[in-house]
Amino acid sequence: MNQTTSLHDGIRHSKIPGSAITNHLKHAAHLLPIILLIFCSLTHLAGYAQVSTEDKQNAEKLKLMLAGTFAKPKILPNLQKFAIAQLSITYKLNTSESTIGKERSTGAIAGAKLKAFLETTDGQLTQEDFQEITDYFYHSFQKKLKAAGIDTVSWGVITNTDFYKKQDDKKPEFDREQVIIATNANNGNTLWGGKTGFAFGKAKKAMRFCDELGADAGYFYLTLDFADILLDVKIKSSEKQHIYTIEKTRSFKYSGTVIPQMVVSANTRANAALSMLLNGKGGVETIVIMNNLEGDESYSEKISQDPSRLKRNGFAFAKSLNPVVIETTRAKYREAAKRSLDKYADAFIAKSILLKK
Repeated sequence: MNQTTSLHDGIRHSKIPGSAITNHLKHAAHLLPIILLIFCSLTHLAGYAQVSTEDKQNAEKLKLMLAGTFAKPKILPNLQKFAIAQLSITYKLNTSESTIGKERSTGAIAGAKLKAFLETTDGQLTQEDFQEITDYFYHSFQKKLKAAGIDTVSWGVITNTDFYKKQDDKKPEFDREQVIIATNANNGNTLWGGKTGFAFGKAKKAMRFCDELGADAGYFYLTLDFADILLDVKIKSSEKQHIYTIEKTRSFKYSGTVIPQMVVSANTRANAALSMLLNGKGGVETIVIMNNLEGDESYSEKISQDPSRLKRNGFAFAKSLNPVVIETTRAKYREAAKRSLDKYADAFIAKSILLKK
């Protein structure tokens, strides 16, 4: 076979008619986008399958509750298109922890309580500050889903449905002792009140809502706490036998630590501690945060005790420790809050990936 070498492009080829070469080139040009798409998809899926150690640990803190003892998750592991229909976030401006210690040998008990307060040194945090954080997280969550290969539904499409327009439940009530700011992403309606699922009539509408969007839907309740409180009570009893008397002593040791670290809280102390996933077939999966997701710990500027905030305890066996005040600026709080909430989105996506395996 006679062959020639082109000095122009260095490509060696057989002597074939020019029209055939043109046809081959056209065919290759048509195939190139498909080849690139396949290559990019495989590359994307390879990256998608990777879960960092931190995200894996946080994913394990999310428990998926299903209906039925032997039920298997079907929504979260198979997300292809997802609508964040409701994202409700509450922010704590004070927080507390209580615990009860018990001595096994004697059955003696004692309690302890510790409160922490958040203060901003450049003016009070406003409703607009919290709304900014919530709206940021909504859009960040969507971006992370798309980056993981899960398509999303835009907010405008969600709000244009009859289901959204006709539903606006009461927001959950919170513990009055806690100073809590409640927000909905994009100032949206409260479609789901939390805890229990939709009633039958509303459940059918929610299913049609999913069908209309062509996507599974998520309804989220999260709480962002500004501190993590560790509290412990130890009781020690002793007895000494004398000739005529028995001497009994009992000591109590109370220890408490306030860590200025934001956490996506596992305990909202509200009527809404759950998040829910729903599909068009009526499938429901509930997500519970079993342990706090640890967030940003670099936002605080000063930590101090403030005994003046101590309230008298009405229970004799419980001791209130000196309250702690964490100081920061509004800007530092906002940025730390955004970074901390992103941990939940990463954990949610990691949970979806791990359930596929």
